[in-house]
Amino acid sequence: MKAGPRARLPEHASDGPAVADRAAPEGRHVPLRTCVGCRRRGPRSVLVRVVVVRAGSPHAEVDDARRAPGRGAWLHADLHCLELAERRRGFARALRTPDLDLAPVRARLEQGGLVPESARPSFTEMESGLESDGYPMSTQR
Repeated sequence: MKAGPRARLPEHASDGPAVADRAAPEGRHVPLRTCVGCRRRGPRSVLVRVVVVRAGSPHAEVDDARRAPGRGAWLHADLHCLELAERRRGFARALRTPDLDLAPVRARLEQGGLVPESARPSFTEMESGLESDGYPMSTQR
């Protein structure tokens, strides 16, 4: 096995995907995206794309077609991920817009139906990183 900068890592080996979330039908590529809330990677079909609409005051909207021009941020269709993204300022960083109204996105997530139920990860699958009281885990007490 080679060592150094050109060494093949197991997840980049040419003999097939080693990472579980890259599993796909034989010969098909599955585009992966990272949720701005929980920072977990998942297939694009499971995540919702959020874009900035600058008409009037800048606000965020869900891009149903996932093809709107400009920068987009990806989010699980879960209110918990939206709250994490707000707390971590994930949308401000990903969309490069400091003051952003997320009320339209919250309303769409509360309505539901953005992602098929079979494609949604459960809260326990997301390994939230939160303690039972809902606050982030910390090594400093």
